[in-house]
Amino acid sequence: MIKKPMIPVLAVCLILFPGTLVTGMAQTRVDNPGRALAKNAGRIVNVEEVLRIWDDGEKAIFRTPRNLTIGPDGSLNFLDFSEGSRLYRYGLDGKLIFKILKSGQGPGECQYATLFFLDGGRIRVHAWVPPKILDFGPDGRYLREIRIEEDTHGLWFLGAADGKLYGIRDELFSSTAFKQGAGIFSIPNSVYEISPDLKTWKKLYEFPVRMAVKKARGVRLDMIDAAIEGSTLYLLHTAEYGVIAFNLRSGRAERVITRAYDRVKGQSGNAEDPDPEARGLDFSSDPYVFDITEIHVVGRNLWVFTSVAKPDGDDQQVDVFDDSGRFVDSFFLHFPESGRDHRVAKRKSLITEDGFLILPEQEEDGLVSIGKYRILDAGLFPARH
Repeated sequence: MIKKPMIPVLAVCLILFPGTLVTGMAQTRVDNPGRALAKNAGRIVNVEEVLRIWDDGEKAIFRTPRNLTIGPDGSLNFLDFSEGSRLYRYGLDGKLIFKILKSGQGPGECQYATLFFLDGGRIRVHAWVPPKILDFGPDGRYLREIRIEEDTHGLWFLGAADGKLYGIRDELFSSTAFKQGAGIFSIPNSVYEISPDLKTWKKLYEFPVRMAVKKARGVRLDMIDAAIEGSTLYLLHTAEYGVIAFNLRSGRAERVITRAYDRVKGQSGNAEDPDPEARGLDFSSDPYVFDITEIHVVGRNLWVFTSVAKPDGDDQQVDVFDDSGRFVDSFFLHFPESGRDHRVAKRKSLITEDGFLILPEQEEDGLVSIGKYRILDAGLFPARH
C-alpha cells in the first residue's frame, strides 16, 4: 500500500533561484518573487457554508471521500471506501440520489475502484481489481464493462481535454525497486494519452517521484497532484514549491512555475507515528512539510494551496498564477468557526467555476462530512459576472 506521510521526509527535485527566468532543455523556468502582483494580495477571503452532506451511518458511510466531481446537472459525485468501493451521487439539495458499485468480481462489481470520470451521460469507473472499466448510466444503472489488458496499477489521475483522455500512472509496481529494493528510489510517473476503451496507451512524458521502498511497500516523499485545463496539464511532483505546465498538444513540459517561498517546518515531538505504513522504512528526516498541498485550475488560472496557515487559526494561503505562470494574487481562505478540520490529509477539495469550494472535513467526534462553501470574493471568479 502507498501512502503519503503527513510530514514529508525528504525534500527533492527542484532547486529554486528566485528572480530569474531560465530557459533550457525546451523548458522555461518562471521564477516569481515572493509578493503577488495584486495590490490587495495577502487579504483574508471568507467562505460561507451553504450546504453539508452528512454520514448517516446507514445509506451513507464516509471514511475518505475522493475524486469529488460535479456532473453536468450540478450533482456531486465521489468515491468512498468505508464499505468497500462505493460511488455516491448527491443532488444540488444535498440529498442522496444513488450509491453504486458492489464488492466482488462479477458484472457491476469490483474489489478496488480507484478513479472515475464522467463521459457525457455515462459514469465510467476504473478498477484495479479486477482490471476493468465499468459503465453506468446517469440514473446509476449498470450498462457494461470492458476488461483492461494494460497494467493499471498505480493509475492515479484521469482527465479529459480537447475530447481526449489522459492518465498518469505511478510506475512503482512494475519497477525492480518495488520487487527487490530497499531504500530511497526515484520512481518514474508517466503521462499517457489513453483511448476511450483504455486499450491503447501512448506515453507523452515522464517525471520522477522520490519514494522510500521496502518489502513491496512504498511511501511517497514528494507530494503529487495534477489539474487539467484546455491543452495544459499542471503537474506537482516535489516536496518543494514548483509546478510543471505540460502542453498536451506539443508533448512538451513548457514551464516550471515557482516563487520565492519560506518553507514551513512541521510539528516535532509527536510520539505517535504519523504514518504507520512508514514503520520499518529507512529514510532521512526532513523538518519541513510539503510546500504545496494541492493544485486546481479555476477559469484559466492555477490555484496553489500552500502549507502556510495563519498562526492563530487554520486559514490556508492560496497562491494564484495566470496561464503564463505569473504570480498574480494570493489570499488566505478563512472558514467559519466550527471545530472542523479542513485540512485532513488525502482529501482533495473541489472548486467550481462559479465560486464554490467543496471538501471533506473531519468533525470533532472524528466522523467525516462534506461541506459546500461559497467563496466570498467575486473577483476571483470571472464566471460569476
